[in-house]
Amino acid sequence: MEVPEPPTIRPIERGDLTAVADMIAQLANHVRPGFTPGADAASLERYGPTGLGLFEAVIARREEAPVGLCLYTYAFSGWRGRPGVFVEDLYVAPAERGSGLGRALLAAILAREAPQGCAFMKLHVDKANAGAHAFYARLGFVPEAHDDTLLIDEIGLRALAS
Repeated sequence: MEVPEPPTIRPIERGDLTAVADMIAQLANHVRPGFTPGADAASLERYGPTGLGLFEAVIARREEAPVGLCLYTYAFSGWRGRPGVFVEDLYVAPAERGSGLGRALLAAILAREAPQGCAFMKLHVDKANAGAHAFYARLGFVPEAHDDTLLIDEIGLRALAS
């Protein structure tokens, strides 16, 4: 039996944006069936590495087919005095789950950001996504008991700005 070549992992390019938007939609549907995320190829191009540079991402491809994605932003911790990354979206195609690709995607961004002194990685996990919780726990991620995630968007942002 022939062992398949591992997927290639590289930074996203303009030609990947439709595939990235599709993987984000698949991730959203996995976590919250029927939910449609706001990210599309146009918003990814405008705000991502090919535009304003507000996020970075790596894509995994097997024989040119997209099979994984890790989209992240930069963070700086005043407490640590060091930069880190915040993983916004980690997606692995169903056929690739359990293959080590999720870990490889996270390792790829750490390797990519190591020259900048990346000292930590943070992420949020949907409370209902038991599989993701188990995956991250196996990698050594632990909940931060001292922090709660707080959010303000749209109407609240407009009120705050006025």
